[in-house]
Amino acid sequence: MKLYPLSISLLAAALFSSCATQTQSAKPLKTAASVDLKRYSGTWFEIARYPKWFQSGCNSAKAEYSPKKDGTIKVVNICLRGDGSSSSIEGVAKPVDAKANRLQVSFPNNWYTKAIPVSKEGNYWIIDVSPDYRRAIVGTPDRRSLWFLSRSPVIATKDFEAMKATATEQGFDMSNLRIDGHTKIESRGRVAKKPAAPAPPKAAPAPPAKAKAAAARPASARPEKLTH
Repeated sequence: MKLYPLSISLLAAALFSSCATQTQSAKPLKTAASVDLKRYSGTWFEIARYPKWFQSGCNSAKAEYSPKKDGTIKVVNICLRGDGSSSSIEGVAKPVDAKANRLQVSFPNNWYTKAIPVSKEGNYWIIDVSPDYRRAIVGTPDRRSLWFLSRSPVIATKDFEAMKATATEQGFDMSNLRIDGHTKIESRGRVAKKPAAPAPPKAAPAPPAKAKAAAARPASARPEKLTH
């Protein structure tokens, strides 16, 4: 895919992430107890996010993670624009420790990554991941970055609301959350659809041909009744 100037500057932040320095006023950010990176690998669709300057041209986004033999993860971030075009950048994610719930993500060929070193604490914190590894919440401890990820751009309402509740408990403001263009939030297990238009009323049945002919004849032409 062709890389556009915006995506070049974009893509520095770590798998959809920016600097993750802990502010003194913020409470410690809790993460998933541990993450199986093999199960975490694969394609993730961004469902919703905090707006970030490096994603300003992205109507939607997704990421592809692939495990490497050295224990790191190959990262491919893809920006999807409203006009159908896209751009991507390749990076690498390294777990901070054996729990693998905090990752150091860098993009070696990006000037931004070279200019600003990645925090030792990681810049991609996996706050929560569902037991089936179908949904995940990623953020930074300063609460300035937040991403909802799903294996599909379609997500059930109850799951989306549960993700919002988890993020809120962790100190994230949901009024800043923006839903991606490709996201479809289900209603009662099905994607909500507009009700079908009511069928037009049926036309009244046409009168028999003989009745039509009789009605069309003038009164003088009609036979008179015989009286006795």
